[in-house]
Amino acid sequence: MRTFTVAATIVAFGLAMPVAADPSLGFGLSITFGGAKKPETGLGLRIFSDNKRDEFVASVGVDYVFQSKRVRPTIGAAYLGSNSYIGLDLGYDFTRQGVDYSVGAGLANTKTPTATVATPTGNGGGDGYTASRANN
Repeated sequence: MRTFTVAATIVAFGLAMPVAADPSLGFGLSITFGGAKKPETGLGLRIFSDNKRDEFVASVGVDYVFQSKRVRPTIGAAYLGSNSYIGLDLGYDFTRQGVDYSVGAGLANTKTPTATVATPTGNGGGDGYTASRANN
């Protein structure tokens, strides 16, 4: 069963790597509800679909839940702030054979979104400006 868990986690991380966006890595705390009688806490590792601040992104990850001493693969959505995240996840509990959900927050490597900058073209046509992408 542990081999299946590791394989499923590797596949989930591989599928989360988007082609066009720059993925980001996050590490934080999770509070899990639904599987146990009481909420459980854990440490989580997440890969986000993008690294831009002030954006909603998809996530896949894995939690280690302290109370039940289990590894929990997750999939969810998060809001990326300034080097931080807050997210909602669905996870799978292999011991109870069921789905639970969690709220998590932590640190993430984020970047300021690129801005569009107008620069003079000097070719005498149109308004004399052309839009280009610039990194902040």
